[in-house]
Amino acid sequence: MKNIMRFTLLFVTLNLSPISVQADEKLNEGLMKIVKEFTPSNALLVSPEKPLSTPPVQLYDFNQDGQKELIVTYKIKAKEQPSPSQYGVIVLKKINNEWGKVWETKTQGVDLNFSGLADITGDGVKEYLFGVTVGAAVGSNLEIFQWIDNSFKNIAEVPYHEIDLLNGNQKVGMAVWRMYVADSYLVDVLKWNGEKLVNDKELYSKYYSVIEKFYNDKISKMDTWFYWYCLADAQIKSSLFEEASKSIEKGSLLAKKLSMPEVVKIFNKLSDRLEEKKYGMYN
Repeated sequence: MKNIMRFTLLFVTLNLSPISVQADEKLNEGLMKIVKEFTPSNALLVSPEKPLSTPPVQLYDFNQDGQKELIVTYKIKAKEQPSPSQYGVIVLKKINNEWGKVWETKTQGVDLNFSGLADITGDGVKEYLFGVTVGAAVGSNLEIFQWIDNSFKNIAEVPYHEIDLLNGNQKVGMAVWRMYVADSYLVDVLKWNGEKLVNDKELYSKYYSVIEKFYNDKISKMDTWFYWYCLADAQIKSSLFEEASKSIEKGSLLAKKLSMPEVVKIFNKLSDRLEEKKYGMYN
């Protein structure tokens, strides 16, 4: 599945660096033999769409003992097309000079969208993030795994269509774009609170200019109600109440001109949400 959006602009001015993953070194022939030994015979090693230039085999020392584990992503193509393929990941660990498989997970989908490492919890050890695309309309599902007792525990799952990982204070923030209508998206910015991923107002406000630029570019090419709706949603989340009110007015007017009463109702509800947040801020 081709990337729908590219969010590489504005990161410098925002001081929000997208997280990238690089191979520590090229795997030697011996390690490649180990990888082949533990992957299914009918599997193909695959690289994810994101982060860019991520290899199918990554190395990381999860338990900080000086010995890096191998993270291997693979694909088993469905025998009958266009049935979903199976995407999997295994972690290989060297114990007493012998390699063994300590963890594996697999899921069905149409593409491996994400496979990377980021310190989501802020404990100094990176979590493993595994995102498989289910379909163009449904999007992808991101599973976040924390290393505990020489294995992984699933600590969160996030549905998304596009995702950005952002450097925050110690912990990594996550901008999640979910499809609304056509090529419009509602955006949440999440951060770990010690127990789960929650909306982070401060990080959202810093990321808002990325969202604003995206919709300003869209509106300049096609002035339609759903772009205004998503922009207003982002402005409400950023506490930009005056801007949100103007966006709601513009979007609602477009819906009225097109005789779309149900859409006008949607904007009325968004306006109510705006007023509720304003009231909560000032009372």
